[in-house]
Amino acid sequence: MRGETEEKSKTLGQRLAGFRKRVFPHRELTFRTDGRIRFFRISSAVQISLVVLLMAAGGWAAFASASYVLNIEIIKTKDGEILNARMAYRSLLSEVSDYQKKFAVLTGELEKNHGLMLNLVERNSDLKQSLKTTANRLVSSKVQIREIAVKSEIGTLNKRNFKLKGNLTSIATNLEDVLLERNTARKEGARLAKQVVKLQGKLVDLRNSEVEILARLAERARENNGEMTAILAKTGLRMSALMGKSKLGASGQGGPFIATSPAREPALVIAAALTELDARLTRWEDLKHLMRIMPLASPLDYFSISSRYGKRRDPISRKWAMHYGLDFGSFFRAPVYATAPGVVTYAGRKGKYGKLVEITHGKGLKTRYGHLHKILVKRGQKVDYRKKIGLLGNTGRSTGAHLHYEVHHKGRPRNPWKFIRAGKDVYKG
Repeated sequence: MRGETEEKSKTLGQRLAGFRKRVFPHRELTFRTDGRIRFFRISSAVQISLVVLLMAAGGWAAFASASYVLNIEIIKTKDGEILNARMAYRSLLSEVSDYQKKFAVLTGELEKNHGLMLNLVERNSDLKQSLKTTANRLVSSKVQIREIAVKSEIGTLNKRNFKLKGNLTSIATNLEDVLLERNTARKEGARLAKQVVKLQGKLVDLRNSEVEILARLAERARENNGEMTAILAKTGLRMSALMGKSKLGASGQGGPFIATSPAREPALVIAAALTELDARLTRWEDLKHLMRIMPLASPLDYFSISSRYGKRRDPISRKWAMHYGLDFGSFFRAPVYATAPGVVTYAGRKGKYGKLVEITHGKGLKTRYGHLHKILVKRGQKVDYRKKIGLLGNTGRSTGAHLHYEVHHKGRPRNPWKFIRAGKDVYKG
């Protein structure tokens, strides 16, 4: 066993050596200068080293290029997110500025009442000082009355005492007025404080009701979008081919963590609700526009299906063939109506279709009305929904009076019956 292993190792080594000699043989470079010849020998190891270095350099260049392109895409994405955040921030600043103005008005009224109370307190202090001074003067007068013994001055003293009593009565009256004004100011301040608390409560209730209303509107828009999407799905067309993917389904998230303060959190909730509602309403408007241009009605008021869409036996050659439309049977010269608003792109005879009207509706949708007896519109004419465009007839390759009706989307024929069946419960005005 050992001998076999050694022999296999020698064989593998000989194969590697042979491969190296074949791919990287010893090479010599000859240089002739002024009649002198020089030889430079490049060994296999040097050649292998040069190849490895070139491969490493190429791999590093490819990695650096891919990293550069990826970083550019990341920077573009971040710039878009920063722009959206700035727009939301400006909207919130406007709302906060309105709230600050209202609060400044209330604060100004409180400061005015506070200044009035301070004036009343100062006035009360002055009156107390005056009362104290008057009382001191009264005591001094009583001492003078006791010290004066002359009877001739008793009358004068009595008059003076009476005058002082009048001053005391006036001071007491003024003090009562000041106390009444102070109590009134305190009541007004308490009333204003209660009003501020009440207004703050109403503000919180208003924010909550706004968030609730926005949520209800978003849910209603989502339900309407779901109903219209379900109706349009019955036509067999993919929604992505008609109007693109919705932005509501995006699930990517990320970005740095920035804690929000409680004062700004309700505004952020309202902003997020408004963003979601705007996206759903945009989707709703797109769906309504799509519903208006979709051919979801029948081109005839009274009809029967004489030949359906798909594979059938040709009514003339009796061979199997594809039928890319619906054949409606009805009475001769029955009115034919446009199944959706659009522009007439063809009105005249066209080969086996006979007299044909073709209408383009937008979003790659187009309808055709063949075998008409008479055409009532012109090329380039704009037509509304249920506009009479012709009369049922028997022109072209036809076995009898009927209407050949086709629906195309981006050049491909579609089954018209799916569109008519999808529009049975849709109201169009």
